[in-house]
Amino acid sequence: MDIINENIYTEADFEEIEKNFNGKAEFDNGFIFLSSSTSIEHNRIKRKILSKLDEYFRGSKCEPFDEQIEVIFQNKDELYKYKPDIFVMCENSTKKGESFTSAPKIIFEIVSKSTSSHDYITKLAVYQKFKVQEYNIVEQSGKIIQYSLVDGQYIISDAYKNDDAYVSSVFNDLKINLKEIYDLI
Repeated sequence: MDIINENIYTEADFEEIEKNFNGKAEFDNGFIFLSSSTSIEHNRIKRKILSKLDEYFRGSKCEPFDEQIEVIFQNKDELYKYKPDIFVMCENSTKKGESFTSAPKIIFEIVSKSTSSHDYITKLAVYQKFKVQEYNIVEQSGKIIQYSLVDGQYIISDAYKNDDAYVSSVFNDLKINLKEIYDLI
């Protein structure tokens, strides 16, 4: 993931750059982050988690989405336009065009060496500030670190690996066996 030099960009600048960039572009309150295609492993992990979430939420008032859809986090002083790898929105979600403008219930970010500091530091702080109830950092090596929002602050509520079963802190009966995610990776 590359940051476009150290200039401060406007939202209009971002939209022009995003339109002409063949990859993932995110706006980070004046900074622009660009990333190219993801790895095969990243895609396998994303696909498996998304299919488990799709199965779990089928027929409910919530729905999982992937990085093709933008989530806008905004207050009077800040603007962030992110495309989380996987996120869950529920029936009271608000939208502007094809972008969501309310906080997801759950976010999964699958990290790589090039995105890890952005996911572990910057996005963690933004997701906490805008009250994403559960944030999961998914390591390609086979770990999921789960952050849960408690009294407006993130706490590490769990860390899953190997034969563990991920359990959502928001939807207590949502369980995903990590073996099913990391099998053949």
